[in-house]
Amino acid sequence: MHNFEWSLPTRIVYGPGQLSRLGELVKPYGRKVLLVTYQDKTGGLTEIIEKAIGSLQKEGLEVSVFDRVEPNPRTTTVDAGVKELQKYKCDVLVAIGGGSVIDATKFISGTAYSGGSSWEYIINFWDSKPYTGAYPIVAVPTVSAAGSETNPAGVITNWETKEKSAKRSPYFYPKVALIDPEILSSIPPSVTADTGVDIFSHLIEHYFTSSAESEITDRLTEGLALTLMEYLDRALKNGCDLEARGQIAITALLGWSGLQSLGRSGAISLHFIEHQVSAYYDISHGRGLAILFPAYLEYFAEAKPARWAKLNRRVFGAEGKDDLTVAKELSENVVTWLKKIGMHLKFADVGIGSEKFEQMADDVVRIAGQKDGKVPGPRPFGRADILEIFRRSL
Repeated sequence: MHNFEWSLPTRIVYGPGQLSRLGELVKPYGRKVLLVTYQDKTGGLTEIIEKAIGSLQKEGLEVSVFDRVEPNPRTTTVDAGVKELQKYKCDVLVAIGGGSVIDATKFISGTAYSGGSSWEYIINFWDSKPYTGAYPIVAVPTVSAAGSETNPAGVITNWETKEKSAKRSPYFYPKVALIDPEILSSIPPSVTADTGVDIFSHLIEHYFTSSAESEITDRLTEGLALTLMEYLDRALKNGCDLEARGQIAITALLGWSGLQSLGRSGAISLHFIEHQVSAYYDISHGRGLAILFPAYLEYFAEAKPARWAKLNRRVFGAEGKDDLTVAKELSENVVTWLKKIGMHLKFADVGIGSEKFEQMADDVVRIAGQKDGKVPGPRPFGRADILEIFRRSL
């Protein structure tokens, strides 16, 4: 095992109907609230926002609403949110939405506190300007996926340059994560499946890329993956199954909290590759991951066959004594699972051709590459490797 330090400073409040406690949970952190969310075209969010505002106002808090966050949130949107916070002199932020909303809220909070514009603090994943502080955040996820409600990371997109990257800061941890399965029950099946792929990716990327061994962390990861697949089936059959929604929500929360990398921290190489796909084409993160997953697993199976085989045996029940053979079968088993949840996709299925492959590969290396020009992963890789994964995903 690697040496490690792990802190989960976020207070987690879980249970059906807990949205009614929002004002009580926010009040210790400020009096003027910037409620950050998205514009809902289906109408399902309206009731949630009304209940949230009612709970906040019941505690005597002033509320200003910033509802302009889009999927793959833009730097321009974040910077507009900073201006809103400053205009109304807000001292606490409430994020109500999925990972995009919570991530945007983190960047609004940190940038408003530290000054400047949001993209100044990100550019390259490994070497970027640090934040000096942030305003407190209370996160209310409406989707189970990114786990952003309990981690110190966020992702934004510079739409002008077609660049997407992540940022980690100790100031990004929300003070409270309010997990209410009643809110999550409104998620449609297509989004439920989409976000399930993101959770699965979070669970296994460190599992595959670390150079260290940590059996306890392996078992935790495997158990979370099995839980996800079992309860995702239930939620897809019955979106109002609150037990299933709750199990998935806690899996998402733990899956990107640092728990999945204790003693064997690795890299999020599949995420690095997908980020540039959604930066160029603005597809959902889960769909981008689903497109790349089979080729990624197939291409890198020989890099760490023992790790690939271990997960295949323990999570998918694969048999066979030869690690390399079992490792190569993992991609096939993941494809079977993706088909089961309606997420087996190729680039062609979403109207993407090969025209931008070389530009996207260059961006992955520039944004996620280390000083040696290689992107960390199951093995260090570069432009040619990324292009091959793209080609296999056509």
